[in-house]
Amino acid sequence: MCCFCTLAYLGSSFIYTLNWALISDAVKYGEWKTGIRAECLVYSSYPFWGEMSQAVAGFIPRIVLALVGYVPNAELSENALFGIRNLIYIYS
Repeated sequence: MCCFCTLAYLGSSFIYTLNWALISDAVKYGEWKTGIRAECLVYSSYPFWGEMSQAVAGFIPRIVLALVGYVPNAELSENALFGIRNLIYIYS
């Protein structure tokens, strides 16, 4: 299991590294296109939108669980169980 996880995360590390590498290209392209070098705006917007997407990613399952009638520490109804299964299928 550890070997498989290592291989999986090794592949995804290229994607995360490439994102940060492409930000500098976006700064250079913006300077070439507009004549204004706005590094601070570009570099600060990437983590901001990353945090915003994490907030939305935590908010959506809560809303869906509330809509399907999930009650913590209680026996699951058929509707709640169906909603949780669909949430896992769609969200992941």
